[in-house]
Amino acid sequence: MKKTKTMGFTLIECIIALGFVAILALILLPSLNNVNRINQKSQDKIRIIYALEEAIERNKNQDLGEYSYNINGFGVEVSVEEYSQGLRKISANCEGFGLELVR
Repeated sequence: MKKTKTMGFTLIECIIALGFVAILALILLPSLNNVNRINQKSQDKIRIIYALEEAIERNKNQDLGEYSYNINGFGVEVSVEEYSQGLRKISANCEGFGLELVR
């Protein structure tokens, strides 16, 4: 009777391969978590910039004064003041970011 040789992996080989994958996952997960945190901060900054732009658009035709808005979940402070003869300066500030428009 002839023995037939079957192709495949043994249980030990599979366990060792899974061990290597687990070690690689332990090494990579903290750095992937850091990348995700940096991405979230960048998205928040972009949302703040859009909120500042929206606040300036809302105040293009407003009278002189100070206004406060809640746009995209951010508290935006807007100031409309006289810049020079016939021009007004609109300033929007939120969490350390600022945007100005002279019109």
